[in-house]
Formats: sequence, C-alpha cells, structure tokens
Amino acid sequence: MKILRLLLLLQLVLIYGCATNPATGDSDFMTMSEQEELEIGKQAHQQILRQYSVYNDLEMQNYVQYVGNKVAKNSHRPALDYTFTVLDSPEVNAFALPGGYIYISRGLMAYLNTEAELAAVLGHEVGHVTARHAARQQSASQLTGLGAAIGSIIGEAFIPGISSVGGQQLVGMAGTAFLRGYGREHELEADRLGAEYLAKSGYNPDAMLDVIGVLKNQELFELRLAREEGRQPRVYHGVFSTHPSSDTRLQEVVGYAHDIKEAAAGSTFIGRTEYLQRVDGMVYGESTDNGLVKGRDFYHGNMGFSMRFPERWPIQNLPDRLVASAPGGLAMVQVMVQPADPRLSPKDYMNQRMSIDTNSRNGQAMTVNGLPAYTTTAVLDTNSGRRLARVSVIYLGNMAFIIAGHTRDANGLNRYDNPFLATTRSFRPLSNQERQIANRTNRIRLVRAREGEDFDILASTSPLDKFPEEQLRLINAQYPSGDIKSGELFKVIQSN
Repeated sequence: MKILRLLLLLQLVLIYGCATNPATGDSDFMTMSEQEELEIGKQAHQQILRQYSVYNDLEMQNYVQYVGNKVAKNSHRPALDYTFTVLDSPEVNAFALPGGYIYISRGLMAYLNTEAELAAVLGHEVGHVTARHAARQQSASQLTGLGAAIGSIIGEAFIPGISSVGGQQLVGMAGTAFLRGYGREHELEADRLGAEYLAKSGYNPDAMLDVIGVLKNQELFELRLAREEGRQPRVYHGVFSTHPSSDTRLQEVVGYAHDIKEAAAGSTFIGRTEYLQRVDGMVYGESTDNGLVKGRDFYHGNMGFSMRFPERWPIQNLPDRLVASAPGGLAMVQVMVQPADPRLSPKDYMNQRMSIDTNSRNGQAMTVNGLPAYTTTAVLDTNSGRRLARVSVIYLGNMAFIIAGHTRDANGLNRYDNPFLATTRSFRPLSNQERQIANRTNRIRLVRAREGEDFDILASTSPLDKFPEEQLRLINAQYPSGDIKSGELFKVIQSN
C-alpha cells in the first residue's frame, strides 16, 4: 500500500513539472498557475500597503511607474499589469511580489544618481517577476515537503526500524541546501534579465554594475555603523543576503552587461540630471510621519509622544513597532500601539484585550508623566521561548501604547527589570521644544558645486548626526573617496 502511495506522489511530481518559464524557456517544476500567481500577488500587495507607508509624493510615484513601465514593456512578460510603488522607508530595499507588484524604498533611491540606475533596480525586480521566481520558490518548497513525505514512506517501507523522522530530517536538510542555492541562482538570473531589459529599453546596461557598486559601498558603511551601534547590519536583500561573495556576482554581471551593450549599440541613456531633479526635496533618513530616532530618544510628532531607551541599546523604528535591544541581544524592549477603549482602564485593557492576568501582586496602576498606565509581569511567548516579561500599557488620547520587555535568558528579568521600567516611565507627551525636533525633516537638496568645494566642508554644516562626510559621499557615489567637480550638480542634506 505504501508503495502505491509512493508511486502516486512521484506521478504528481511528473504532472506538475511541465511549466515553461516565460523568461528562460526552460521547463520548471511549478505547482502554481499564472492566475493563482496574480491572485496571490494582489492579496499580498494589500498586506504590504497595510504594513508600510507609501511615500506621499504623487510626482515621484508617477516617475517610478513611468521608468518601471518602460523597462517592463521590454521584458518577457510585457502584457502583465505592473504596479511600481515607492515606500516611505529609510531602509535600503527593493523587492517584487508575484503578479508584477514591485516596491522600492526612498532609502534606496537616495543612493542612486541616474535614471538608468533606477531602471536597473526596477529591471532586476522585473526579472524576478518574469522568471516567476516567487512561484518557483513556492513550488520548490512544496517539492521539499513532498520529498519529506516520500522519505517517510521509503523509511518505513524499505528500511525496517528507521522512523519517518529520519527520512524527513534528511530530505529537510537537502531541501534547505537546495533552496539556498536556488536563491543565489534567482538573484543572478534577475541581474542578467535586468541587464537585458535595460539595453532593450535604451538604457546603458552598465548601470546594473553601477548599482551593485553603490550597494557594495553602502554595505561597507552599514557594517561599520552597525558595529558602532552594537546591532545587526541591515543591507539590501538582493545583493548580500544570498551571496557569500558579492565580487563573484559583480564579475558575472560585468561580463553579461558588456555582451548586452555590444549587441545593443543604441543603449546609451543614463539620465543623471533627470533623476537628480526628481529626488530634489525627497525625505532623507527617518520621516516625521513615522517618527525620529535621535540618540537614545524617539520622537513621534503625529502621535504626540517621546520616550528614552537605555544607553547603547540600538533602536529600530519598524513599520509596526519600535524595538530596542541590549548589547549582545540579551534583552529587548518593544513598543506597539493599538486603539484604546475609553470604557476600559489600562489595567482592564491589559486583562480583556491582551488576556494577561492583572490580579498578580506584581501588578501596579500608575501615572506616567500625567498619563494613566498599568504595569505587571507576565509570561509571554518570545523568539527565545516562553519568558517572564515586563508588560505595561499607557493611554495617550485614543491610543493604547503597549511596552513589553523580555530577556533571552529564562532568568534574566531581575537583571533588566529596572531598565524596562525606566523606559516605560520615560514615556511622555511631546513638549513644545520636542515637537519642533519631531517635526524637523532632513531632505535631499540639489546644488551646483562651486570651485574648491569638498565633502569635508559640506559635512561641517550638515544636519546629519553620524558620519556626515561618509553619508554625503555615499549618496553622491563618491565613497570612500572622490572629489566634487566644479559646476556639477550633486546632492546635499538640509533640514527644514
């Protein structure tokens, strides 16, 4: 009977593995139809829009859509209805969802200097869509699961005494290695396709190399900054997370881009001035809409609060929460916001909305800088397992702020409870002075270089707090060295 099940599973693999890849012409194992791919992308797009803010600049959105459409219509799936979206995030990122939904952060756009470079980033992501990488990855995951089932059957049918767990572990290990290699292949394939689409769209495909160079430099700076701040580096997924050696990737793309360039002699458009004029005035770094980190302090103008985190705890301003981590990741504080219920006190809110027992003797109602609050200890599920945590709820207007601190070590709360409580007690409504800080935004401004101007002089008058010269060099593609040419347009950062 088990042999029949095995044969049936193998037959399913053969039935599904018949889809022709529109970009490569190869026959790929595929369990997802194109219609299913479109529907999944549509649903995921709505989730992205709920999680991330769209950058509030219609002209910028239209420009990116224009450049993206220009590249996409010269792709292997030109009939697809592509949607290009600029996200209001300082992170350096771009990604694609099934069905033609492509995103680029303003954080990444700050480091680009030509329209061709923008087209290269979008072309890379279009390559993921045309080659159906998301569908192939999902199908490969299903194949791994199918293989685990086959391994289970083989383990019992042919090797008496070997449990199904062994077969599943073996296939799982192979599947993990397979998928990691597949990820690297996807990125390289997207580069090759992107270079091809660039050339066909009239852009210089060397822009793909320029983008990789920019991102490599940004990675080097981010690694340095992360070490200074005692946190994990945040780098662009497309270049680094799946590539142990970016240099290998660079060499491979160089060769292919030059082949494309020779075959398409008319592909020369760069568009430096066009692009720089578009990003003139774009927000740089954190925006007032999402809150600002200044040293140990966080300010949010729209929500009207500020708070202070422990010394040398790097702060991450994520779309759905604030996270501050102790050195070495030994402890963490998270801050989330939910609608308050005026019928409930903070204590009742914690009990009824969060299902936390507030009858513990550790619970305490308190007033935090004039705001009603409640704090207690409770066992929570964390990435480190179930941990005793410090949990607080503070009401501000119609918002309930939830502050939760937990430790990696199961018995670490006693050591970190004072910092957790100090963070909670620092929560306060914005003062007039703090509101001015919270509403101050750094923006990219376009200027023309004067004789004798250099990055050292510009850095001395910059509003940037950390490594101003390095940041100015990075956004102008002059990192770690290079000079400003007199009369040339370049980017500076100014505060409004």
